[in-house]
Amino acid sequence: MNTHVRIVVALLLGVLAFAVTTVSVTAGFEPQIEFSLLIGLPVGVSAGLTGLFAGYVLLWYRDQAAGAVSERAVRLRLAALATIADFVVVTAAGVALYAFADGSLGISLLIAGLPVTLPLAAAVGYALAGGNRGEQGGFQTQ
Repeated sequence: MNTHVRIVVALLLGVLAFAVTTVSVTAGFEPQIEFSLLIGLPVGVSAGLTGLFAGYVLLWYRDQAAGAVSERAVRLRLAALATIADFVVVTAAGVALYAFADGSLGISLLIAGLPVTLPLAAAVGYALAGGNRGEQGGFQTQ
């Protein structure tokens, strides 16, 4: 896939994730919180940036995965997958905390926790990748 097409697809994915998440979170918190957009926007920005990063990296990895794959590609792929998993887990934990425990703690996790944990998850995923070497010393795809 052409680099420019990959960028456009990743941007569209990021914008779509931003719009859907912002509207969903804002509408979900609207009955309880008057200014629910103040929660929806940060969560939407985190979703959009996660979609942009993961979309680009996974499309790039797909283009690289023809036989032996570089260690950098494997590390970036795991970083993208860790970022997606982190977004889902932290968002679910924030909503659960808001709904079942302390509301302010759940909102804090959604607003401040996501921007902190997403880059951390990407860094940890990137650092931990590399233990799946094939017999020939390189990474292999199936």
